[in-house]
Amino acid sequence: MKVVTKKEDNLVLQLWNKFVPFWPLFLVLIVIFLAGAWAYLQYKAPLYQATASILIKDEKKGSDDSKLSESLNYLSSKKIVENEIEVLKSNSLLKEVVLNLNLYAAVYEEGKFKPTLLYENAPVTIIHKDADTLRTDQKVYFSIQRSTGKVVINDKVYPYDEWVNTRIGMVMFIAKSGYVPSDKPLFFTLTNPKVMVNALGSMLNVSSVSKLSSVIGLSIMDQSSVRAEDILREILTGYNKILSDEKNTLAKNISSSVEDRLNYVKQDLDSIERKIQQFKANGALDISSQGKLFLENVSTNDQKLSEINMQMAVLNQVGNYIQSKNNVGGIVPSTLGVSDPMLSQLLNKLYDAELQYEKLKKTTAENNPVLVAVTDEIKKIKPGILENIESQRRSLSVSKNNLYATNGAYSSIMQAIPQKERDLVEISREHSIKSNIYNILLQRREEAALSYSSNTLNNKVVDEPESSQGPVSPNKKLIYLASIVFAMAVGVSLIVGKELLSSKILYRNEIEQLTTFPVIGEIAYEKSNNPLAIADGKRGLVAEQFRKLRASIYHMGMVENKKKILITSTISGEGKSFVAANLGLTLALAGKKVILLEFDLSNPALSEKLDVNEEKGISSYLQGESEAEEIIKPTDASRNLFIIPCGDLPDNPSELIMNGKVQELFAYLEGKFDHIIVDSAPVGALSDAYILSPLCDSTLYIVRHNYTPKAGLQRLEGENNIELLKNVTIVFNGVQPRGFSKSDYGYGYGYTKGYLNQPKPRKTKLLDNKTV
Repeated sequence: MKVVTKKEDNLVLQLWNKFVPFWPLFLVLIVIFLAGAWAYLQYKAPLYQATASILIKDEKKGSDDSKLSESLNYLSSKKIVENEIEVLKSNSLLKEVVLNLNLYAAVYEEGKFKPTLLYENAPVTIIHKDADTLRTDQKVYFSIQRSTGKVVINDKVYPYDEWVNTRIGMVMFIAKSGYVPSDKPLFFTLTNPKVMVNALGSMLNVSSVSKLSSVIGLSIMDQSSVRAEDILREILTGYNKILSDEKNTLAKNISSSVEDRLNYVKQDLDSIERKIQQFKANGALDISSQGKLFLENVSTNDQKLSEINMQMAVLNQVGNYIQSKNNVGGIVPSTLGVSDPMLSQLLNKLYDAELQYEKLKKTTAENNPVLVAVTDEIKKIKPGILENIESQRRSLSVSKNNLYATNGAYSSIMQAIPQKERDLVEISREHSIKSNIYNILLQRREEAALSYSSNTLNNKVVDEPESSQGPVSPNKKLIYLASIVFAMAVGVSLIVGKELLSSKILYRNEIEQLTTFPVIGEIAYEKSNNPLAIADGKRGLVAEQFRKLRASIYHMGMVENKKKILITSTISGEGKSFVAANLGLTLALAGKKVILLEFDLSNPALSEKLDVNEEKGISSYLQGESEAEEIIKPTDASRNLFIIPCGDLPDNPSELIMNGKVQELFAYLEGKFDHIIVDSAPVGALSDAYILSPLCDSTLYIVRHNYTPKAGLQRLEGENNIELLKNVTIVFNGVQPRGFSKSDYGYGYGYTKGYLNQPKPRKTKLLDNKTV
């Protein structure tokens, strides 16, 4: 019959019982890790965080200029947030920041645990003439002469505001106000600007505030809150300068094109005006009514023709630019006079793509996927522009032919006008055309000049750079908490790792996993000189556990008409003789007549524990030298407890057990005793238990905590398939307190002996025997 055990379903309680006994280990680890965290905080420089935000006029997210801004900055193009983020993080911009703020030359003050960065309170600013040639970090100690205020390096005095030759190259020291002299040593480090750019890029965080917003947030952490603010401020200044340079470059390009056209038209206009002066000098001062009618009708057509010619010239210029093979990243020509919105959109898109190409080319390799994608986009846009240009050319050509046909009709009017007046009308007509073109170009030049001189940009600073009030890193509370958690984790790992690597039985659930036999009792380990843990009136923990074992045996029906109980184990030293003696005494104290049989004929220990003479015993009976009545001996532990000792150790115990005398002995004892407990040899060493088991009614298999090998239980389970042992049940013996606890038994099951703090039991006459 198997006992169904109730598994612990409270995981928290299981973990508590499993690890709390090791609380001194956890305490030591926590102290060690807290000390390590404290040391880390002493040597780790505090970091301050500075933040800023900027609004980008993103065409995808509906951020439009006002009409006034558009009128002052009509050459500006819309921005894309993702592109502007890359610009703000570009190495070229960050290098300008490093050089402008001299970040490659940092001044420190030596401290007890760590140096302190001096930025706003530094005594000097160091500028290196050839900073790009610096190879590795160079640490240079210096001091300030209090009498002269000059810099001293290796006993050499250097003046301020002059280039001086030192062992680290040509440098200049610039004095700063606000420095408070200190006795602590000063030093500065020189780092290659490229290294500082990489470090600055890793510290700088640039990202969009949200997916639907065109606001970009910037943040950076640095040892100095003031320097962090200055870095962000310098980044925003450099970014605005990039935008301004782009706008001015475009305006300059348009102004140059318009100026060239103006000079050409001005020359033609001067030539026409001289002709008019000559006609007027020859007396042609008035034009007839027919000439006026001609001029009135033809002037409008001529103006349209001039606009068409100018548009076709612009289209030709744009077409030549698009068809050129080496123009990636150039400036897209102006589309002045071209009114087609589709062409303007395509050119703006091309302009934005080529600007992005220029920005990425400075920071990425030629085979970079992002740069290749932008180049492919440019190549896809250009065919659409060429197709649009050709379409407009055809449309303009049709309009131009229609205007020429209309002017041909008006030319018949000129036949009725005298020759001199006719010539004057032609000159006046040409003068009117050139004058209109000249006025248009003057207007465009003024618009470009106004945009060039305007400081209106396509962004707006939402939040100026501002640093945190206190350090944001390292987070002391988080580090201390993490150290405690890590200490606990290390403690758990050590405990679990040690137990997982153990080849011995540590837990009751390991017995249940390795075998199908029920565990009917657990006996705690108790250090004592008395091998008998139970006596009449004794209330110790082990005594109560043996009483519980007695109740389990009765509950399972192992003693009803089943008197013979075999006790064995895997190897020697697991306490089978200790269990046999105390179990027999427990049954005897309940009024049962019990006899113990010391059948461990190779290494007997039972008679010694009960202090019984073992001159004659089982071996002499099996050899026919003694009768059963002669070898039965009483014990001092209880009047109901008897023992048959082993006797002299035979040479062939297994063969002696198999001679048939054991059955006769058992038959004789069953008539005289209520219970027969057989203490047999371990099954791992001898086969005696396998011979005796069929003659017994049940088997108690002893498993000792942290002693019995797991392989022994696995072998027992395999042997049970052929039923070598009869009605096996298991007793978990010698269960010790876990960790550093002295009262928590059960190895995780929470057994305590606090409830057993009763008055001392009555003294029982027991012999001073060795401990199991």
